[in-house]
Amino acid sequence: MSNKKVLVAFDSATMRKLISKALKEHDFNVCEAKNGIETLSTLYSERPDVLVVYIELPVISGYNISRIVKNSNEFRDMVVIICALEENSVYNFWAENSLSDALFVPDEKNSADLVNLIDTKLQLVEKKSKPGRKKKLEPPDQTKLMELTVSAFDRELFDLYTIQSAYNKGISEFNITELVKEMTKSISGIYNYDTLGIIIESSEPLEYYIKNQAMSQEEFDDFIDVCHNDYLAIHKSTKKAALKRNKPILLDPMQAESKNTGFKKIKTFETLPTENAETIPLTVHVGSFKNVSINPRTRERLNFLINIYAKLFIRAIDYNNAKSNENKMRKAFSHFIPPSIINQMLNSDDEMNSTIGEKRDVAVLICDIRNFTTISEINEAEEVVDFLNSYFATMGSIIKKHGGTIDKFMGDAIMALFGAPESYEDNGNRAANAALEMRQALNNMEISLNLPDDYVFEIGTGIHYGVTIVGSIGSEEKKEYTVIGDNVNIASRIEGLTKLYGVPIIISESVKKDLHDGQYVRHLDTVKVKGKSNSVAIYELNSPDTKADQEFLNYYEKGMNQYSMGNFEIASEYFSRAITRCPEDKATRVLLERCKVYIHDRPENWDGAFALTTK
Repeated sequence: MSNKKVLVAFDSATMRKLISKALKEHDFNVCEAKNGIETLSTLYSERPDVLVVYIELPVISGYNISRIVKNSNEFRDMVVIICALEENSVYNFWAENSLSDALFVPDEKNSADLVNLIDTKLQLVEKKSKPGRKKKLEPPDQTKLMELTVSAFDRELFDLYTIQSAYNKGISEFNITELVKEMTKSISGIYNYDTLGIIIESSEPLEYYIKNQAMSQEEFDDFIDVCHNDYLAIHKSTKKAALKRNKPILLDPMQAESKNTGFKKIKTFETLPTENAETIPLTVHVGSFKNVSINPRTRERLNFLINIYAKLFIRAIDYNNAKSNENKMRKAFSHFIPPSIINQMLNSDDEMNSTIGEKRDVAVLICDIRNFTTISEINEAEEVVDFLNSYFATMGSIIKKHGGTIDKFMGDAIMALFGAPESYEDNGNRAANAALEMRQALNNMEISLNLPDDYVFEIGTGIHYGVTIVGSIGSEEKKEYTVIGDNVNIASRIEGLTKLYGVPIIISESVKKDLHDGQYVRHLDTVKVKGKSNSVAIYELNSPDTKADQEFLNYYEKGMNQYSMGNFEIASEYFSRAITRCPEDKATRVLLERCKVYIHDRPENWDGAFALTTK
């Protein structure tokens, strides 16, 4: 770029000559200075486009010269290149914090690099600056130089105070209203407004206003309408309806300026920021009773303050959105997971996949609605879904109440865990109590579906307690915290047996051992599930207050003892007597029919366990 003027400020004549020679060879107009005072005087008299200044210039250092230049209205568009004799962390730090455009280490071989650097920075300035010829200024006297220095550092001190004030509040404050209050205090220290509005860009715009008591409500409503229109125009927003239904937050009102009767009108209205307003997530609207516009210096300070607070508002909004999402998640999962488990998952630093392969004793509860396919066929899909949502919510609350966690929904079935991710000393007992309460809840549940004739809404529940592998299982795209292993399959098989034996709840022996005193159980059978050689003793679980016929139970228990020993004729007699006492008991009929078969076709190597042939 030819004909551009460069001021080279070095105390070393050798360095001034080296840099000046290189610049003149590329058609730059060069002037020189050898100390800070001379540099400032030359800036006024020559109005250069570029300042190349040594960082350790005498009297006023190069980085302080840069701060003065960049903080002054006369020279702020000037390109400032700070030079050092070597590149190190100290020089880099001061160059970055002096508002300079670049740090450069000149030598005899890199003059072309300096020229390219200057050209690049000038191009950036020309894109931003307004065209016009610079006027030379009167050479500054000592008073003018002092005024220039003090004015520049006054601006910088204001900026630092604003940043410190904002961040002292914002570093620990995520309450948007409190940030707004702090911001309004800072604005009042810069501009004497009479009424104020702040609209913050969010999913639903947030509005804050300060109403002067000297304003009528009608005048204040008009002020709000103007704020809305300016906000919508600046942000090209389509949220007009949202603003209309918003309930603005009124901050502490301002006192009237005088006791004169009659309301005052707004004569001056300004919307800030005025620079890059569309990219700032808030607008500030100030009104004054006086017909006086905001001067450039005040406007500049207000713009700076709003830009600083904009970053804090973005941070606070993001935090509040994240908190809102967390609360929604808590609410959604609270139907199925105890609060302690939700807190553990949210507060844990460990990723879920860190628990892959962990072995735990877990009571697995599986609950299924009996013959739900038949119900689904005679009801609309929407009705079925609505009912299931209500049913799952009720059952999930009960499971959560007893310390369990919903693992998954499988059609109309529920799989719940007691022992993962949080475990207790009595996981089996908790699962058993949950199953009893779930069945009891059916008595108060409104069944809003059409039911087949003679259909009784009932659920079947199976519970098994044993070692499982727990963890986050799946692919990178989708993972779920679940349990796997043979004991999960056994729980599923046990649930399926509720239909065979005609009882609502079946538990395994491992669950029975974990029950507290007073629970009512009946030994139903000992079975070997398909594909497994080990047998599992299964029991009917019923509520402690269940009134069972004692004579029936005596016959049944004697029959079960004889059946287990392989005395099928004697067992058959006892089961027959039990049925006379309780004809509707399906489990007894199943065992009686089996005994009749075994009397004529005795199984080999009888060990008291019935081998299931289906899943």
